[in-house]
Amino acid sequence: MGSRRGRTGAAAAALVVLAWAGACSSDADQQATPASRTVPTDPASSRGGTTYAANCAGCHGTTGQGGQGPALGDGKAAAKLDRAQMVTLVTEGRAGMPAFGTVLTDAEIADVVGFVRTHLGRARPADGPTTSAAAPAGRGDLRGVPPEAEVAGDWALPNGDLRSTRTVTDPQITSETVDRLELAWTYDVPGGATFGNLTTTPLVSGRSVYVGDLTTKVHAVDRETGEERFVAGDGAAIFGPTGVGLGWGRLFGTTGDADGDGSVVVAYDADDGSTLWTTDIGANGSAINVQPLAYDGLVFASTSGYGGGTVATIYALDAETGDVAWDFEVIEDPDLWGHPDLNSGGGVWYPPTIDEARGIAYFGTGNPYPFPGAAGFPNGSSRPGDNRWTDSMLALELDTGKLVWGHQAIPHDIFDRDAMLTARVDVEVDGEERSLAISTGKLGVVYGLDADTGEEVWRTPVGRHENDELTEIDGPTLVYPGSLGGAQTPLAVADGTIYACVMNAPTQYAGPEETSYGFTVQLGTANSELVAIDAATGEVDWSAELPGDALGGATVSGDLVFTSTFGGEVLALDRATGKTVWSYQADGGINGWPAITDRELYVPVGMADPPQLLKFELPD
Repeated sequence: MGSRRGRTGAAAAALVVLAWAGACSSDADQQATPASRTVPTDPASSRGGTTYAANCAGCHGTTGQGGQGPALGDGKAAAKLDRAQMVTLVTEGRAGMPAFGTVLTDAEIADVVGFVRTHLGRARPADGPTTSAAAPAGRGDLRGVPPEAEVAGDWALPNGDLRSTRTVTDPQITSETVDRLELAWTYDVPGGATFGNLTTTPLVSGRSVYVGDLTTKVHAVDRETGEERFVAGDGAAIFGPTGVGLGWGRLFGTTGDADGDGSVVVAYDADDGSTLWTTDIGANGSAINVQPLAYDGLVFASTSGYGGGTVATIYALDAETGDVAWDFEVIEDPDLWGHPDLNSGGGVWYPPTIDEARGIAYFGTGNPYPFPGAAGFPNGSSRPGDNRWTDSMLALELDTGKLVWGHQAIPHDIFDRDAMLTARVDVEVDGEERSLAISTGKLGVVYGLDADTGEEVWRTPVGRHENDELTEIDGPTLVYPGSLGGAQTPLAVADGTIYACVMNAPTQYAGPEETSYGFTVQLGTANSELVAIDAATGEVDWSAELPGDALGGATVSGDLVFTSTFGGEVLALDRATGKTVWSYQADGGINGWPAITDRELYVPVGMADPPQLLKFELPD
């Protein structure tokens, strides 16, 4: 099939920032103040609350608890800035925050500042996760691999299998057949924040395709016709990459709490979308921005841990009841390195890799905040030390959540270099069979680690690197990879080769006391790469240039590896050479990754108008 010309090209893509990097302007429909929240009665404050919900809640949280932006509620903003300073900040912006002077009127800015100073905030629950299901604590009767994940010809796990290989086991889509792919149907997924609505992978099981969007709604689509079966869930404040998990006839997703914050894990009936249980895990003030994964009667989810005083926490919930089986706080220091008013971090953004034989779940973790620093605390000095376990790979016991080992890629990170991606592969090293855990992320380095001990076997930088080894800066500094650079999206592993999609996007930092939230990343600066790495040695077999910014992950089908770009181009490359052998131009930018069955290709196009899920298939 030939390429189609879409509405979103490379130039437009360069202006876009990923929804899950945090956008301070989001759709009012998504961020609207929930009915259960107390709204100020005076008109100016009510107007300010509406303006805040539509423009600020996506970053700072619906109640100002913080998120991708700093916490503002409970007087935090008013304690640091007077009214005039806040008006100037909202009007003119600064590094890490856009200017709203051309978006909002002077009256709207005055109203929103008044709302933030006077009314924003709420008390956070102090008693930990709460579950709506009236069931005893502990594990249920479900065990092992979910039956949906054992059906040939489906894609029922976020990364294809428990080892996160994203590889089709019985492929019919190969270099000999890919030109015969036909567009079977499109399904509209309206809504989402300013910068898209689909930022992970759909799941394919039986007669249904399931996709979770950035409003936290879950869509069930007829696999054959593309017709809607049901939509479950309500909109909530979230920036992803979120999605849906599946197991034992249940769909697992995220929904909002009473104040609209996306901190609640929810289980739906996979046949009709009815709610089975909900568990709020946001007691520390943090939202969920991860696609859930189900295994051995457990559902794995985690909080993102951003906003002053929040600690990213990994949870294993009972798949039957929603009860918490165990939890693990990513941050080792309960005092958040001495400044809980400023510090946070360790967010887990992607589902774990499961090692069934070892009884281990491998998680990748995010960076510490603030970065590079904060006023009065240059170069992360508000958080002295290594800041474990940020920017790390963690091996946790599946049954207990206890730490088996941790590998911290970057101690005391000042440049937002998450190590959030994981996978498992068995290789032969020096004539000896070895089991490796693969770790990488925005740091732009791929690690091969011993699966039992975390020992570093090899280390391979990928993509462009500039100034990223600095441990401090004293003025304006351009860093490669930036906060949206490096390996942003999931790996694929096949036949002893690792495939990584690498972004060569930099970030310009103003200085050591700047607090950045990723907004200064410079998309559209350089082309991306797809890199093939020998899993036994870490040597790069080949690197293929990709047009513009590529955030489509990597997925293997036969002798092909698929990815996609922010410009909306879907690409299939020859696994042996890296040569592009097939492409398709979608009608919008893509920052999610596909699901592939034996003869079907599902592509989320989150920045089309409206956002769409596409199904391609080989003819009979």
